[in-house]
Amino acid sequence: KNKSPYISTQSSEEEINFFLCSLPRQPCFFFIELKDWQELRQHQKGRVFQGLQWTNVISKGIKSIHPYCSFAFKRHRVKTLGSQTHAPIFTCEGYCCFEDCPVEVKVEVADESTLKAAVVFSGGDVCHNSKELHRRPVRAAARQATAELLETKLPRSLYLESMQKITPKVIDSGCRDDAPTTNVLKNISWSERTKTRSHPDELPSLKALIDKQRGTDSDVLQKVMMHPKGVMLWSNKTLSVFYKRCKYDIVYLDATGSVIKKNTAESPPYYIYELVVRNPSKGQSPLPVATYVTCDHTTASVTYFLQAFQTDVIRMYGNVAIKRPVMIICDGSLVLMHSISTAFCRTGLEDLLQKYFLLITGQHPTETFDLPILHRCLSHIMKNAKALCKK
Repeated sequence: KNKSPYISTQSSEEEINFFLCSLPRQPCFFFIELKDWQELRQHQKGRVFQGLQWTNVISKGIKSIHPYCSFAFKRHRVKTLGSQTHAPIFTCEGYCCFEDCPVEVKVEVADESTLKAAVVFSGGDVCHNSKELHRRPVRAAARQATAELLETKLPRSLYLESMQKITPKVIDSGCRDDAPTTNVLKNISWSERTKTRSHPDELPSLKALIDKQRGTDSDVLQKVMMHPKGVMLWSNKTLSVFYKRCKYDIVYLDATGSVIKKNTAESPPYYIYELVVRNPSKGQSPLPVATYVTCDHTTASVTYFLQAFQTDVIRMYGNVAIKRPVMIICDGSLVLMHSISTAFCRTGLEDLLQKYFLLITGQHPTETFDLPILHRCLSHIMKNAKALCKK
């Protein structure tokens, strides 16, 4: 009674497993929603529906009966309005996309008043190679609905949520119609974003966006550089957060290169530099106040980013913000330390270290020392020491 849905065949090279299950008992049917049918009728031309939205409607209905096969459709016919023939209102045929699966399907709608769709399966029981995965393309209205979800969710998050909603037996069958891959979701998200661009090229589009947002509450995009490519982001709100937090708390400057992939093997990697302050609410995530995306990893590039941010802080709060941070922590990169020394301490790194030495040896009065403390992150020091010991 508790038979496994798998059978296996032994070959000379490897063991191949198959997912097996029987087809639903006849009769099978589902009902097409009236609004979906009316929308399809609006896109009817002759005896066919234009576009591919009809495949979404029919596959959704079939899946409510038999969710284990991923169907592709071969043909369909629609009865024209006013036709006096006794032919069905709608018919279509499809087949399972799995290579070893013989299942075929035929859907027929006989009466437009009920929109009852009779489903007939044929060909034999379900037989899927366990190493195969199949998904229906995300098309028409389904693509638009997915794009709307991706406005507030990352492709990876949406993919994981979709996988969690699939039942274990459907997972075993290899059918992934309800869980498009992350690459497909990324393409959908990208194509939808390009529709709102003011220019086909990305950088001119960003420049136009800066002009459009200037002076508004959504004025986050500050600078766009063409050569080398770079983008700087902060807002009046983040400037305010930085000014209030940095006087009494720590400021972090970090960089990561694992977020944005390179276009080609020859192109330089993109790094994301972020200036971060701690959240005043205990246990909450840190607050990024400025972000810099660039492929130019030089002291001059990072210094320009920090000085541009400092300029806007001083423009908002005056000269009292020139030496505002009490302590700045970075990972020990010479580029970051040189840039912090120049932008926030207004001196070179060697001179700054000399002043720190005089301070800790008691040769400089603490009352008159007003420079921010540049602190190298201890976890990075331990990581580097561990790597050195392994050599």
